[in-house]
Amino acid sequence: MKFAELPQEVQGQLEFERTTLKHKCINTAYRVELYNEAGTRYFTAFRQCESWSDDKGHYMPFGGGTHWVIAYGCVQFRAYKSCVGTREYELCNGKRYGKSANGTEIPSRLATKKEVLALVKKIGIFTL
Repeated sequence: MKFAELPQEVQGQLEFERTTLKHKCINTAYRVELYNEAGTRYFTAFRQCESWSDDKGHYMPFGGGTHWVIAYGCVQFRAYKSCVGTREYELCNGKRYGKSANGTEIPSRLATKKEVLALVKKIGIFTL
């Protein structure tokens, strides 16, 4: 279903939600979530811990270090059926891209938050 095929009140609601996305900026020690000014592109990165084990049977669930998992793509809408049976629509993070509009390659993971923030600046459409 295309956006133009939705009812007018649903289109208005989704456009309002899209304009509020530009104010959503999460930058914590374990998560970075940004949206561009128009609310059409998203960038998310979260810190993932790795486990550690050796050949002697020792195991530590968080001893293997961390890395950042990166996602960049377009904001889309999805339709779902609510618990009372009505059809609802909401914005969601949609299709992922491997390259930004200015030609920046988007890796699937990076080692440090410093590299993540450098990637955000290199893409150039997000404000921290």
